[in-house]
Amino acid sequence: MPAVAVTVTGLALALAGCSTMAAAESRTTAPRTASPSANRGHVAPPGRQVIAALGDSIMNGHGLQSGQDWPTLLADDRDETVYNVSCDGGGFVAVGDCGTDFAGLIPAALHEHPDIVVVQGSDNDHAQSESALVAATTATVDELHHEFPHARILGINTLWNQPSAAPAEIAYSSAAVKQAVQGVGGTYIDIGQPLAGHSDLVQSDDEHPTATGQRVLLGDVEAACDAAGFAL
Repeated sequence: MPAVAVTVTGLALALAGCSTMAAAESRTTAPRTASPSANRGHVAPPGRQVIAALGDSIMNGHGLQSGQDWPTLLADDRDETVYNVSCDGGGFVAVGDCGTDFAGLIPAALHEHPDIVVVQGSDNDHAQSESALVAATTATVDELHHEFPHARILGINTLWNQPSAAPAEIAYSSAAVKQAVQGVGGTYIDIGQPLAGHSDLVQSDDEHPTATGQRVLLGDVEAACDAAGFAL
């Protein structure tokens, strides 16, 4: 049975009065720009885990063809159903092109009834203070746990793929994700910075992974999850 991966380019903003829906499955969108949307829900095949991935343009495969982002590759590799809910430019504090931060992405996954929720820190928050990052990350992860009390939450450290040295906010962001996720009983993994210093794994903007870079991220996420005893 083939794996199922759906990329929701944007988020549900029902709380803000937006009810249009934009979902993509096996469709070319390069580059991708998130836009406000409302998720009408999908039904996963019986017995298959449902994974919701919330993140930014690194997670959604910005600049690549649909299906080349690592969450979708995960669906193919593990024969799971993955809904990649992501927003270009978004972060726990930063408001992305879709008009909201990560907290606003949560409604897009509400009707998917995920078994696993994956959330990762974003370099889009690089200009934020440590206190702002901690507060926003904690609030968002707490809301995820409230909305999906039976889902397992997986947190991933913040990536910095650019050739310059990572600013202090990247470490702050990763620490905030770890604290927030472990605080609700979730699992945190640190995959390091696997793309840093590898110009062949990032696009010409020195930030977004190439298709090969996305596969590297997938391999590191899977290895870290296996080491942590977290079953994907």
